Amino acid sequence: MSEPRPDAVQRFFGAALVAIGVLMMVLCGGCGAIIFLFYVFDGLAHPNDMPMAIIPIFVGGVPALIGLGLFAGGRALRRPTKPPPSSAPPPG
Repeated sequence: MSEPRPDAVQRFFGAALVAIGVLMMVLCGGCGAIIFLFYVFDGLAHPNDMPMAIIPIFVGGVPALIGLGLFAGGRALRRPTKPPPSSAPPPG
């Protein structure tokens, strides 16, 4: 017996959430990582500016975490639902 699949609308919204989540993780997280590295290397030359390295973590990291949540939620929508366990007769 094949596993039941989610309906087409649920699969579509799951795929949309996965796509949006991946884009948010790549764009926000990638940009935040590049700017973070810029601040760290600049902080090595100017140690008083090192606390500024926290800013890209919040500006880019929080949206990247939201994207991770959207990705996980979209994957959960696209997965087939598990059928309830069948009640087997007792051995005897």
